[in-house]
Amino acid sequence: MSTTQLQSRRSLLAIVILGAIAIALGLQLVATRSDAGPRVAPVAKPAKTSSMVMQTTGRGRLEEHPPGVVDGVRFEGRFVIWGMSSAGGQVFGDDASLFDEDCVEQYGRGPQCAHLVAVRSGSILHGFVTGNGADLKGESVGRTTAASRYRIFYDAHPDGSRDYEERAGWLRGELVATYTSDEFFSIDAAGGVFDTRVDYSIISSTPFELNGVKVDFARLAPHMTELDHGHNPQPDPQPEPVPYDESWFANKGPGEFASYFPVGGAVLAAD
Repeated sequence: MSTTQLQSRRSLLAIVILGAIAIALGLQLVATRSDAGPRVAPVAKPAKTSSMVMQTTGRGRLEEHPPGVVDGVRFEGRFVIWGMSSAGGQVFGDDASLFDEDCVEQYGRGPQCAHLVAVRSGSILHGFVTGNGADLKGESVGRTTAASRYRIFYDAHPDGSRDYEERAGWLRGELVATYTSDEFFSIDAAGGVFDTRVDYSIISSTPFELNGVKVDFARLAPHMTELDHGHNPQPDPQPEPVPYDESWFANKGPGEFASYFPVGGAVLAAD
């Protein structure tokens, strides 16, 4: 091979190598550019077992019933979700509010401006009293039926109109999760308070996005346990009819939510 041919081959090889380097640099530049493609929202990580998933507070309503006779009694809890956590810390970012701040500026912070609310609906399977008459008052305990449900709604644009007395406002927005709800409660008549434990298992979920973070409850927490504390029911000055056409209230016909009570607590990931 002549000297001229050798130099030509070396020049061609150098051109090929430089071209490959240029292509690789170009691909890296495209991959790192923020406008190279559509933005992909970060996805909330699954919560760790026994870690807190949600902090909730709200108000419950209870059907009218004879004193101490709770079998078949229907109830509904309406909760504001005001804190959410996962394995990555606060789900929507450090110090992120779960309330619409424009709404809060006009109407104040509370259910009226919450992005996330939950409704727990169902009936009591049966209960009994642990006391022995006049000597010991004891507690009233009970458990709910398998038809009971816990539903979570996402309201992207709360308008300040939701309140505890109007049920429709709690069902507004997108239904993003439905769980089975197996509840056990203990009512302390002497102390005027009660505690409840609820086991949840996911039935269905729809991903939603808030503050640029995508959340799917089926991934975040498919199985949860709730620990709540509340004050015993008292007469409601604005009783409302039980919507007995809904499956979780269909154990009997017309009735009335005649009592209400404050309640709240923590929801933990169970697995």
